[in-house]
Amino acid sequence: MMELSSYLGFVLVSAAQVATPGPSTLFLVNNALSMGRFRALFALSGDLVAIALLASLSITGLAGLLASHPAAFLALRVAGAAYVLWLGWNYLRPAPPMEVAATSARPSEKNDLGLWLRSFGVGISNPKAVLFFAALFPQFVPAGSGKDVLVLMVLTFVMVKFLVLGGYALGARQVGRLLRKPGHARLGRMLTGIVFLVFGTTMIWSAFADKA
Repeated sequence: MMELSSYLGFVLVSAAQVATPGPSTLFLVNNALSMGRFRALFALSGDLVAIALLASLSITGLAGLLASHPAAFLALRVAGAAYVLWLGWNYLRPAPPMEVAATSARPSEKNDLGLWLRSFGVGISNPKAVLFFAALFPQFVPAGSGKDVLVLMVLTFVMVKFLVLGGYALGARQVGRLLRKPGHARLGRMLTGIVFLVFGTTMIWSAFADKA
């Protein structure tokens, strides 16, 4: 079983990662501005399917490490914590302003299938997602956990992403204005960076504490 504190920590880090503006956020907000919030929410399902697929592929290998290679699992936890620290450092660095504009839909996005496929492509083509899952999941998985815990984590991440990005879609006009202002985007990145640095440090300490 997964402890409640570990589960809530996983939810918090997942929400921080999803809430930071990236390709999925920009695609969703632009869709909401140009085609309406309900079509944007429909398109979001393509991104969510892609994320669930990437996460499932990640945990397939993770389950094997949990079962038979504790030393390799420890190394993965340490490497994952280092990756989370690297993410935190990069979120604290200045980033170029993000372009958000209410443009008309592309020809391939005028039908629902084309829009869904493009959303799926945005999600599946993000290589950082695979690294994020590989880095994040091991930090919260209790020793001796079965695939049921890993499946719960995948479903939780998908639900968190749906709720956060769904909120972006419903408030697209306000979000669009905020994303155009470098100060607001910078504050969001700074807060996310701090969260990741704190969790990365805690993850490294926890990995060696469990080993001891």
